[in-house]
Amino acid sequence: MEKYQRKFLERVRSTIQNWSEKSTISNRELYHFLHSMKGTALSIGLENLTYLAEDLLEGIAEKVDYMWTYDEWSSYIKPITDEVAVIDPELVQEDEVIKHHEEQADPSTPLILVVEDEINMMSFLKDHLEEHYTVLVAASVQKAVSIFYNQKPDYVIVDIYLGEESGFELLQQIVQKARKNLIPTMLISADHSTDTRAKAYQSGAFDFLQKPIQPPELMAIIANRLRYKSIFTQQILIDELTGAYNRRFLQDELERQCSDFNRTRSAFSVAMIDIDRFKSVNDTYGHDTGDVILQGLSSTIMRDKRNSDLFIRYGGEEFTIIMPDTNSEEAEVLLERLRSSFESQRYKAGQSEISCTFSSGITTVQHHTSTPEQLLKEADIALYQAKEKGRNQVRQYIKGSMVSHQSGKDVIHIGVIDDDPVIHNLLEDHLHTLSILNYNIDFQTFRDGESFFESNWHHQKGKFILLLDGIMPKMDGLEVLTRLREECAVDDFIIIMLTGRKKDQDIVKALELGADDYITKPFSVTEVEARIRRLAQRLLF
Repeated sequence: MEKYQRKFLERVRSTIQNWSEKSTISNRELYHFLHSMKGTALSIGLENLTYLAEDLLEGIAEKVDYMWTYDEWSSYIKPITDEVAVIDPELVQEDEVIKHHEEQADPSTPLILVVEDEINMMSFLKDHLEEHYTVLVAASVQKAVSIFYNQKPDYVIVDIYLGEESGFELLQQIVQKARKNLIPTMLISADHSTDTRAKAYQSGAFDFLQKPIQPPELMAIIANRLRYKSIFTQQILIDELTGAYNRRFLQDELERQCSDFNRTRSAFSVAMIDIDRFKSVNDTYGHDTGDVILQGLSSTIMRDKRNSDLFIRYGGEEFTIIMPDTNSEEAEVLLERLRSSFESQRYKAGQSEISCTFSSGITTVQHHTSTPEQLLKEADIALYQAKEKGRNQVRQYIKGSMVSHQSGKDVIHIGVIDDDPVIHNLLEDHLHTLSILNYNIDFQTFRDGESFFESNWHHQKGKFILLLDGIMPKMDGLEVLTRLREECAVDDFIIIMLTGRKKDQDIVKALELGADDYITKPFSVTEVEARIRRLAQRLLF
């Protein structure tokens, strides 16, 4: 953190020095300076500066047109200049709050979806829940349905009143899937009449909580539901939708196969299967049709595989086949037969019929040191080579091979639009080495919206994850988001808004314009990485 603290303090001193050479500064300049400090300082361990900036912001109206004289502004920010003068970066320790957030930012923690369009309640729920869970928010029924199907949350909290929409409308669209996947739902409302409560439970809600919400009760209900869900899912080894084994079975079985190989030296093979362009099927024909395709693939493979082969749903539209006593040539013959059989099937999609294909990667155990993780990684590399070569084919893993990244489809572009260079350095140092499956990461930072659009960076081939500051000079975050949604394909972008204000009404506007999530400054880099990994799953699959 020391490196970032030095750069940050240098920037503060430079700004103050530049101001000293002017007769006046605008109210917007001062407000932006304090707002940026508040959002950045705590993230790099300078908590006192954050609290000082927060206090000073209380005395400034953001949109007032006023010019501050030297005597006025220098006197007003004296608490900050005094603090900067005494800080010794060598002695500054990372703030315990940041450490706490880093400990909590684990992608494996349960995911809670909060559907709320009132910013104060949204902020309230997000703040309390993020102490223990990963939280995604939606301000509309349409957005909530998209997140529910793509992110597969572990618990859903829905406000009954969502502007002109209703939480009951959302529940109607997700209740069947929620029941199948054991996803509990909670409706919240200030209206706690008997009729409202009865309607909530009749609609499929597991829980109903009356406003004003008491955090201890909320957390206890969620923890209780998730505890029972965990017990049930641990006892079930079969995927309900497809009838294939689930991922829990996969780990145990691969460990058993590796142990048998070490004892008998009898080769076995592992294949990864991924349905081609499955997201397009969901987007075009709906998730019900997508489920039909998943069930069709499962039926085809379980019908045509050998009795000894084990078929497992790895996740989403990705499956695994374990083939005992099978060398690489035999495995390829089997997968080709399965691929051809699936390709010949037809499925109803509304008034028409469609067909689908899959790509597959195969690896065969080579050495007694092979591990389940290594085998899955090798099969995954071969799978992405099949995708790269045009899909609808089977590829063998060759030792030492890697997926080529010469074409744009194999690159994830991660961009940051923020006028704070310290935020640039902090994120760049951590995110440019981020690993997401077998994709290359192209990381780029921009000082403002104008330079972002002038660069045409967003018109490249590939998928994009953009971290966008809400408050910037000239073009603010909402203006950038509006223009971006006009120029680019929505499916190719994930937008994460950065805000220094927990109760910023612009957050709701950003979500309505198509932002996918928001993070409140100060933030930990580990938290940002966890959010990006979670959202990347939706972008890629």
